[in-house]
Amino acid sequence: MSRSCLMVMLALVATPSHAHLVGPATSEFHWWHVDPVAVVLLLVMAVAYAIGIKQQNRRAQADAGAFKRRQLYFWSGWLTLVIALASPLDPLGEQLFAAHMLQHEVMMLITAPLLILSRPGAAMLRGLPRFVGRGTGALLRGNGLRWFWSWLATPLVAWLVHFAMLWGWHLPVLFSAGLENTWIHALQHLSFFWVALLFWWALVRARQNGSAVGVLYLFTTAVHASVLGALLTFSPEVWYAPYLQTAPEWGLSALEDQQLGGLIMWMPSGLVYVAAALLEVASYMRNSARRAEQIDSTRGADHAQQ
Repeated sequence: MSRSCLMVMLALVATPSHAHLVGPATSEFHWWHVDPVAVVLLLVMAVAYAIGIKQQNRRAQADAGAFKRRQLYFWSGWLTLVIALASPLDPLGEQLFAAHMLQHEVMMLITAPLLILSRPGAAMLRGLPRFVGRGTGALLRGNGLRWFWSWLATPLVAWLVHFAMLWGWHLPVLFSAGLENTWIHALQHLSFFWVALLFWWALVRARQNGSAVGVLYLFTTAVHASVLGALLTFSPEVWYAPYLQTAPEWGLSALEDQQLGGLIMWMPSGLVYVAAALLEVASYMRNSARRAEQIDSTRGADHAQQ
């Protein structure tokens, strides 16, 4: 994952134009009360990538199949980001904790890994106005920032940051503050999306380096995310008081809404992380077998020469 695309994508969740204030009744709810700033930035992201990838497509591609797959990953990730930020799911998250959890899960478990796999940084920089692309590229190529990103993307650091963000933002005082203040809510979205990009980027880097640490990385994440989901599901008390006003308008008590949101965090996230860990095991075994075959062939060639 190139560092150059992070600034562009993170802007999508950093500047909401409408407040996520708690307390509106169902009569005031509008299914398409979406954030126009997010819509504009999503369109900018799509246009920049489309222009940049067209320029890349003019060059000879060493692996046309991989090039097409990366485009599929990008557009799939972009579409899920549209669903999370520019669909009825966004205003519904103001009303129901379960919808809020679903929004975060889409961004963290679907959008982020798809965008990481698509490696859109170079294409997006080419698609931006030349002075913006060159300026951003020059900034991100600086030695200090490159070292910082490399350090941040080590598995242990990325794991700790992911853990701290996930658990910290679900503390009742911080989560409720995000429901009542536009800028805190924007920071929450930004934090979740950024840490998800970092999390999956660190995993890809570890795999490229031939490390098996990704298996432990994913299994332990599945455990702590599932524990948080279970705590939300089985808690006898409502953690987030603002939903006491809105959840009943949708036929749920605030506690039932919280239990449903906890299940959404618990089950899907656990399954995704465990499935990714199993894929890491399979990938490591294939790579180990391939390396063993290469070593055997090299030894056979050496014996033949002797």
